[in-house]
Amino acid sequence: MLSLVNRAGAASTAVVIAVGVVLAAIVEEKVLPVGPRHRPVAAPGPARGGARHTPPSRSKQRHKPVSPTVLLDRQVQKLALRRRGAAARSEYGVRTVASPVVHQSRFDKKRRWVLGTEAIPPPDDSTAMPEASLFLAHATGRTWKAALAGSPDFAAMVTEAPTSILSAGERTTLRKFAAAKSTPAENAGGAPLMLPWAIGQSWTLVPTDRGLSFDGGDGRVLAASAGRVYRLCSSSPDRGLVLVIGDDGTATEYYQLDRLTEVPDGERVRQGDYLGHAGTDQPCGGGQASRPLVRFGLRGPDGPVSLDGWRIGGWTVHDAPGEAFAEREGLRVQAGNPLLNFGVDVSPSPSPSKPKPAPDRSPDPDTVPGGVDAQT
Repeated sequence: MLSLVNRAGAASTAVVIAVGVVLAAIVEEKVLPVGPRHRPVAAPGPARGGARHTPPSRSKQRHKPVSPTVLLDRQVQKLALRRRGAAARSEYGVRTVASPVVHQSRFDKKRRWVLGTEAIPPPDDSTAMPEASLFLAHATGRTWKAALAGSPDFAAMVTEAPTSILSAGERTTLRKFAAAKSTPAENAGGAPLMLPWAIGQSWTLVPTDRGLSFDGGDGRVLAASAGRVYRLCSSSPDRGLVLVIGDDGTATEYYQLDRLTEVPDGERVRQGDYLGHAGTDQPCGGGQASRPLVRFGLRGPDGPVSLDGWRIGGWTVHDAPGEAFAEREGLRVQAGNPLLNFGVDVSPSPSPSKPKPAPDRSPDPDTVPGGVDAQT
């Protein structure tokens, strides 16, 4: 009897084991499907929507289009470095210069023509005048043609530009600027220059890396000659390097000013008109000034013009490397000393003659003698 029970238990155990094996096989079939052994399996990749993701080729990637104004800024920067970079490095005494500051000042209605300015910033420790220029640009299709003042292309574009960009008066002035002379002898017949402050005031002559700087007096900086005014390095009307292109093409420049004149760019100022106050603002670069000054210089179509030998404000100015002074009738004023503004040179008086009776009329209030500050 016991033997029969043992046999039945063993049979039951065998049945359980057999059922377990069958169930294990069924589970294995469901979870791990049978297939050829050692079949290569593709490397897994990120799935998107149940399908394997293939990264797009670079050629199919879309880039955000660059605006025409940004393209023009880049083109003018490259042009300025190519044409004026060497001169700037020499003036600043450096091996490399910063990217030019470009401002697009004026557009025509279709925004196909642009009048603007560029300036290569001086280093923070430099007292040199910024290397700066006007430019004209014309859109041709999807590209720009740009030219800096002083180039043949600029002269041609001055003629071609529409009146919405250049008025007839500006066109004439810029043509004369393109033909301006760069030495005192060549400019002997040009308009006389005065020092950039009120006649009769004395300001201190301050030595700088290039050009002359002045401080003192009432701080009001005046136009050394009549001409058309332009702001460089800033889109704000009360900031910027001020350039006045004279009626004879001689351009004077004034840097480190604040509280600038309200006269719009391209409009005329008379000799002695207010331009701004001597200050510390340097929007074109050059670091922070330690005291209010006006930096004064001359600029031709191809770049800065040495002040050495020019007759300004009744003085013959000398601006040699490391030495600046002014002479008048045997008197010599070194840098660091006050310089009196005599106004402009006057031609010798003719021999006396019998005066003619003058008409009895009041003086014209709009008439201001040359070199006199109308706002004083």
